[in-house]
Amino acid sequence: MKRKIIITLLLVLVCMTVAAQSIDEYQFHSGTAVLKGKVLNKPQGEWNIISVVVFNHFTREEDVQDIRVADDGTFEAVIRLPHSQGVYVRDVGNVFIAVSDTVEITKDAVQEYPNGLSFVGSGTSTDINRLWIELRKHYFGDGELVVRGMSKDDIPAWKQRMVKYIDDIIADIEADRLPLPANTSAYVKDVLGASLLAEPFYATMSNYRDNISHFVVNATKAKLDEYYDFLAGREKWLLDNPAMLFVVHQSEFVVNSIEYYIMPDILFMANKFFLATTYSYVSEPEDDAAYKSKFTLPRLYDADTHKRLLAMRDDSLLTIADYYKLAMKTVQSLYGLKNITMMQQIVLCRFLFEEINSDQTTYTPDQVAALFAAAIPFFQNPIVAHHALERYRQYVVKEEAKAIVNTKNTPEADSIFRRIIDTYKGNALYIDFWGMGCAPCRAGMLQDREKVERLKNYPVRFLYICDERDSPREGAEKWMKENNIQGEHIFVSHDEWSLLSSKFNIYGIPFEIGVDKDGNIVTKQDIDKYVNELRK
Repeated sequence: MKRKIIITLLLVLVCMTVAAQSIDEYQFHSGTAVLKGKVLNKPQGEWNIISVVVFNHFTREEDVQDIRVADDGTFEAVIRLPHSQGVYVRDVGNVFIAVSDTVEITKDAVQEYPNGLSFVGSGTSTDINRLWIELRKHYFGDGELVVRGMSKDDIPAWKQRMVKYIDDIIADIEADRLPLPANTSAYVKDVLGASLLAEPFYATMSNYRDNISHFVVNATKAKLDEYYDFLAGREKWLLDNPAMLFVVHQSEFVVNSIEYYIMPDILFMANKFFLATTYSYVSEPEDDAAYKSKFTLPRLYDADTHKRLLAMRDDSLLTIADYYKLAMKTVQSLYGLKNITMMQQIVLCRFLFEEINSDQTTYTPDQVAALFAAAIPFFQNPIVAHHALERYRQYVVKEEAKAIVNTKNTPEADSIFRRIIDTYKGNALYIDFWGMGCAPCRAGMLQDREKVERLKNYPVRFLYICDERDSPREGAEKWMKENNIQGEHIFVSHDEWSLLSSKFNIYGIPFEIGVDKDGNIVTKQDIDKYVNELRK
């Protein structure tokens, strides 16, 4: 049955007709590339591992891959890519890697990015990386465009300055006058042009979040409409431009910001049937009264529920596909967009698979198929359709195999992790990967103080693990002592941190997992359930 569903979906997607993209479609497919090079001035005992953080923009999944550095500073590894993209190489900087390409770099360990980073040889990726640093400097100088602490009164003029950057870059792209060598390929021009556009675009989104509203979802739609009025007429370049997925610098932040700060209507399924004062998403009303007051259709319902709700509000009972359609139209109306853009489709794709992959999900395979089938008509771009189908295929294979793998089988990292947790055998463990430079990490530890105290007499332990290089022991211990942060405080070396990050696919912190009393890796929610049972 499931295989028939996949075949049906394939036929639907094949029948879609969308204008060809300027970049070869295979660059948006998964593949491998080679990253090699040498670390100059490598300190003894340091820089033994280089971690590469790779993003799937269609599903919001990250993959951390480690490269071993030899004693002489040389390294070489095959990198898995969900599509060509700018990746973040920890301790090195941003590097563009195209599927099937080879990128060779040299990095001076004593210099900060972009200083001390150079690219060797030739090829598409090398050309993009080599040209990007000077091209960015030509348009924006050496500084960052994002401004922290700007007053609200200064925002309008600053925004217009960013929009002028965008318009000037668009004009230069259209006139083919980017300051690039005469023999530069169209592909390289597309990637570099999008990378330039992404800089002021990301800055406008970031400054709105930081200086006008802490969370855009708390802002009124009028404010969103007013601030992002420049999107209308420029969606071809900012929201419907496939090359935006290839930007060299901070590509993940660009796409994430579009999702969270421009398109919350898709993210939270907000539409005219929701209360006007909130973006909250009520996934399943507790009773009929909740449906009547909030006008929300439950995600999961049986035939009897359907009859009751239909009788109650036969003019506003919506299907899942109706929800998606209203969300898309809300975004189009708000910003004056002519079509459902590629970014809208990507945001829907991300939302869909985040729902399916959530630790809290109770979806059956048939229900997941229904969710996916409802979204198919909106994946009009063949690139988005390809990734959506591929991710759904992976879900089906996983369900059929009845195997869910939460971590990577990495012997060295496994040994490090086992060494840490074996000390606490017989206890359930809350494990928090944190750092002193992470404000949400410190806030979470402060909030957990009462919980740690409350459970001190139970077979439960709280482990706080940090990178000793990024969070020096003296300063971290001083802060924890001053703030009465109890629990087990574990400092690991930078290399050990990199290995653990790869094992658990850690990109952002705080990152939390659990280990049950038998030593199995579980979710934090599983430990919560165990604790609740202990306290009964």
